Amino acid sequence: MMLRNLAAVALSFSSLVAYAQQYDSVVGDVLELEEPTPHWFALRAGETGYLIDGDEGTVEGTLTLSMFSPAIEPHLSEGRIYSYGSFYTRTYYGDRTDVVLIYDLDTAQPVSEVEIPPKSAGIGHSGMIGLIDDRFVGVWNITPAMSVSIVDVEDERFVSEISTPGCAGVYAVERGFLMACGDGRVQYVSLDRRGEEADRVRSDVFFDVMADPVYDYAVPTADGWLFMTLEGQVFEVTVDDGEVVVSEPWSVNPPDEEDAVDLNGVPIEPDDDWRIGGRQPFAYNAEHNLLVTLMHEGGGQETFEDAGTEIWAFNVGTQRRGFRLELEEGIESDGVQLTRDAEPLLLLSPSGSDDLMIYDGLSGRHLRDVTEVGSGLIQNLD
Repeated sequence: MMLRNLAAVALSFSSLVAYAQQYDSVVGDVLELEEPTPHWFALRAGETGYLIDGDEGTVEGTLTLSMFSPAIEPHLSEGRIYSYGSFYTRTYYGDRTDVVLIYDLDTAQPVSEVEIPPKSAGIGHSGMIGLIDDRFVGVWNITPAMSVSIVDVEDERFVSEISTPGCAGVYAVERGFLMACGDGRVQYVSLDRRGEEADRVRSDVFFDVMADPVYDYAVPTADGWLFMTLEGQVFEVTVDDGEVVVSEPWSVNPPDEEDAVDLNGVPIEPDDDWRIGGRQPFAYNAEHNLLVTLMHEGGGQETFEDAGTEIWAFNVGTQRRGFRLELEEGIESDGVQLTRDAEPLLLLSPSGSDDLMIYDGLSGRHLRDVTEVGSGLIQNLD
């Protein structure tokens, strides 16, 4: 794992109100943020979580994370943002303490923390942490045994550690969470009112982990979560009356048909050699039933983390591709995100760059860049 030390970023908050600092270790004032809009998002780069206004292309605040904090979990209705991290008494070694971190949304400052077992996975993506039923935060552990730590963020207490052998992720649905499992199924663990495990069920087998596994990364839909395999098969997983329901699959890159044309009669170029890839390879907007994927040309399943040179956009309802966005020559992206509103922004994290690119999510038109924020995981704040 590469660790990077980020230089302190001097930010101008001309429209913000000074807020008295409550920590002696920080010199100066803490400023109060404006209320986030649907076009605000977070970029986790290294040990910093940047809170960015996508309309203005400006950094509005920063979260100080640990070196092992893969993601954040917003809770706007409570004015909070959650994360987790591991801390060592000698920075890089020594006694380890793991905590769920609680930040005040108004100031982006940490206001509390809850200690959890020192097992949290300081790797991965947004699926490593989930907010369940607006009260419980689940944190995925690997030691290498897999489990989930549950924290009650209302009472600010550790509840329990739930053993989940062979299953990864914390994808919240109702009062529980989904996980992708190595046996080709998805598991749903439901909680009781105290946050203890109440029940667990699994779906039928719907993928082959050896032939075509799903990414352990998933994105939320209106009713559940969208999973995708390395070969581009798309599934929506929902929970209905306590049972896990998996939709019929469709492909983002079906086999080419000879002399095929699109709806306007334009010939469709062969594209069977293209593959999905990236560290954050796809995103979804429920308002428009819009799915976007990072695509690169050539290679087999071993290229599943390779950066993309194009963005493909699909209507999930019709299962047809709407447009292909070719990135400028020399630019590749390993992370993509869509904001969740009716006028979505398409957000790209270019590989090897400290700049973030913002596009119109419906047309693919380039709007602006956010400079010098680093490359990392992009997350919505709503």
